[in-house]
Amino acid sequence: MAQTLFELNFNSINTSVQAGDAVFHINNFSSIGDINYSSETHWFFGIVHSVNENKLLVLHNTGNRYPSVGDYIMFAKDTAVNTSGVKGYYLSANFANDSKDKAELFSVGSEVSESSK
Repeated sequence: MAQTLFELNFNSINTSVQAGDAVFHINNFSSIGDINYSSETHWFFGIVHSVNENKLLVLHNTGNRYPSVGDYIMFAKDTAVNTSGVKGYYLSANFANDSKDKAELFSVGSEVSESSK
């Protein structure tokens, strides 16, 4: 399948978008209050080739649907490269309360990923 570079222009771009991220779009997306609605599912558009200020250059498979003006554009990281969670052999956390009022810590949680053996 042929691939082309397609330019997407925005007023502002999320600072964590980088080359290699997958780009998706949703047609007929609208938001009412805290609830988001869409008449369609998301569509894969391509892979980010480069980010330049408020422009994304996307490596696009010509068989994929093109986004329209007003579509909601989102991105996803490559999970093989960009993992989440705390990495390392140990973690130390300190909690301090400088208030003179009584304070109670209900819960502390963490997600840990093994980084090496």
